[in-house]
Amino acid sequence: MDKHPLTLNRQAYLLDDCTLQVKYCIDLDGVANVVHRIQKILCNESPVAFRETTPDGENFANGHCYFSQDDDIVFILPEKYTGYLPTSQKIFLACEMSGWGNAPQSTQWQLDRMNVYGKSLLGIKIKKSLLNSQFHFQFISSTGDWYGPDDDTPNVQTSEIGSRNFVFDPHVTGNNILQYHLSPKIALADSLVVEFSDNSTMDVDFSPWISLLYDDVPLGASANKSTTIFRIFAPRATNVRVVIFDGEVAQPEYYFLQPSNTGVWHVEIRKCLRGRYYFYQILSKGNGSWESSPMILDPYAKAAVSSKGPGIIIADGPSTETSEDGFITPDPKDLVILEAHLRDLLARASMNLSPEERLNFTGLSKYLADQNCYLRGLGINCVELQPVQEFDYGTKEEYHWGYMPANWFCPSSAYANNPGNATQIQDFRETVRSFHGAGIAVILDVVYNHFGDSGHLQNIDGAYYFRHNKNGEFLNFSGCGNDFRTESPMARKLIIDSLEHLVRTYNIDGFRFDLAELLGMDFLNILQKRLKCVKKSIILIAEPWSFRGNIGVFMRHLPYSVWNDEYREFVKDYVRGNGNSDGLRYFLCGSLDFRSTFPSQSVNYVASHDDRGWVDSITENPHNNGSAPTDNDLRRTRLALAILMMSVGIPMITAGQDFLFSKHGVCNTYNRGDLNAMDYGLLETHRDTHNYFKNFIKFRLSKHGTILRLSQVPTKTYFRFLPSTVNSACALAYNADNTLGNGQLIFAINPHADESTIDFREINLQQYAVLADEEQFFSNGREIFDKIVDKKLILPPLSCRIYWAK
Repeated sequence: MDKHPLTLNRQAYLLDDCTLQVKYCIDLDGVANVVHRIQKILCNESPVAFRETTPDGENFANGHCYFSQDDDIVFILPEKYTGYLPTSQKIFLACEMSGWGNAPQSTQWQLDRMNVYGKSLLGIKIKKSLLNSQFHFQFISSTGDWYGPDDDTPNVQTSEIGSRNFVFDPHVTGNNILQYHLSPKIALADSLVVEFSDNSTMDVDFSPWISLLYDDVPLGASANKSTTIFRIFAPRATNVRVVIFDGEVAQPEYYFLQPSNTGVWHVEIRKCLRGRYYFYQILSKGNGSWESSPMILDPYAKAAVSSKGPGIIIADGPSTETSEDGFITPDPKDLVILEAHLRDLLARASMNLSPEERLNFTGLSKYLADQNCYLRGLGINCVELQPVQEFDYGTKEEYHWGYMPANWFCPSSAYANNPGNATQIQDFRETVRSFHGAGIAVILDVVYNHFGDSGHLQNIDGAYYFRHNKNGEFLNFSGCGNDFRTESPMARKLIIDSLEHLVRTYNIDGFRFDLAELLGMDFLNILQKRLKCVKKSIILIAEPWSFRGNIGVFMRHLPYSVWNDEYREFVKDYVRGNGNSDGLRYFLCGSLDFRSTFPSQSVNYVASHDDRGWVDSITENPHNNGSAPTDNDLRRTRLALAILMMSVGIPMITAGQDFLFSKHGVCNTYNRGDLNAMDYGLLETHRDTHNYFKNFIKFRLSKHGTILRLSQVPTKTYFRFLPSTVNSACALAYNADNTLGNGQLIFAINPHADESTIDFREINLQQYAVLADEEQFFSNGREIFDKIVDKKLILPPLSCRIYWAK
């Protein structure tokens, strides 16, 4: 006998310890009770009392982005976007009926503010009588931005052309759910079975309950003079033990942890175990053997012997506290950032370092104390270090960028003098102090969007910590094998606790969040609030994209600075004569017309560790190999630097950019220490360009540079734009309305191979002196030496000028 349609794809799950829901494939309106009613619930084979209650429609509405209301279907924009849209932005329902946004957008399809389950959301009501069949839909803004479903949205479907859409089904409108209250309460370790009126049975899925669990208790290993406490969050575990040993695992001690209904397991041992090693082992319903259970590095371990573990028990007190070193973190508007990798800086540094020191924190500390240190000489006031948290590696000598994290609390054991004695804690502390002693703030590049191949979190509870598609497969919008599930409360706690630990223990000045799109706007907002409570001056930077999308425009409503990839690509084109003057004006003015809401929000850069080196990306040589740069390559490098330093926002360069460092055309060099190591010999070869960078950085941080380092959005008359009428050459006057006093700057640039003319009838150039051109700075300024005909400035090919009002 065929099953009734309602029994197909039926799901039973717990929302919490006393709420059971049964979800059907279609609405239940008018269906006979015998088909779907529950007649018995068994917990560990014992009967459970239950009564039917009214389900909360909010979960359906938020998940599907539509719901039934009287005679209407209400379509709502996902809540995660609602709070971050520009006030002028209009949102429309996009579907076949509305022309998918190709037709002129009509108020008929525009979303309005409405109350949805007590929240102010954007929505639109459409009569049910008009919606008789399934259809795909998304949302589109008046500026052409699309808002679609995530891959784990319950009603997501991929179209024939490969786009992910929401699916509306007139037979699934929120009336397909039954809800029951259970008594007594269910424990995490229990198993639950429901029996329906047709005598069919179904195991109950605890995942929705587990996904909402939270406990604010401190996790990890905590040791004092007389007691050591272990706590780990493992909600699906049936048994947990900690394995403790000294150096060799031959004679370990085993201690079994006790469960709680928050998913946290714990044990208190009446002795101090400081300095000893430990692993966790976890049994679950799918793994009931200690012999086959993997050794797991504690995600809250403060130090580890290697990326595979074991963890090292650290005593509470001075070893986990830092002391202030008197360094004052610069205001974001005053930053000049250099991005660097520890080993790239040290590999060929011309000072007496041992081979071991060229691999570790201690070597970097010594290098920073050297008067010939490249970073000190360049004059930057902030370094953005590529990942130094524990990351996957094989041997200590192995080179890796560090974007495959194994633990977020531990400084990398690969960079430690003696990781077995947890020296990485003090080693890294000294490195941060050394940077501060050199007047350089420390931003860490942190990777919370995915986890490495070491698998520690996967072995604890992969279903909890990672996103999956409907087939149970890892989502991979990070491009690194998995996506961390930042919507899970204890996953969020893990991230927040580790960041607060880094600030409190190492006095870190800020963080750059790798692939921040995968962290989500809501969580990014929570993060910044928590971190500013720990350190008010914390610098927060986001890389706003992933392989899923780009949230750069939405980040404008959060107090993060944001990597500006549009800036990067535009400047590369512009210095090669392919851009336009309006685009340059937009970026020079801090992207404040659209992307940014405060002057230091845009992190302006033209190259980073990713992809090719700067000179390789713009060289005239074949195969993107800029190792022997042409004269035009050199000029365009200086023009790009001039644009960068004259732009409102935060300028960032990458190590070696100032001396034309090349990766010989290779695009992805994540494991190529041979190509990434700084060739300081090029610093002498290209000393003039290096000095140009050095002098421009000094200028940017000088009194003159305050005109560029704005603390608030300038007046509409602060800038005066003077474009060429024939090409993309142009000039921009800063402080044109004397908002900041009488000082004024003018930046003029010609990226073309021919002379360009700019009309200066609105400005009397005779009242200005030249501070810099494309070759050098003039410390005291000099008289204008350019050709001026009928008040029109004639700029030579591939040139720029900075003028200062006398």
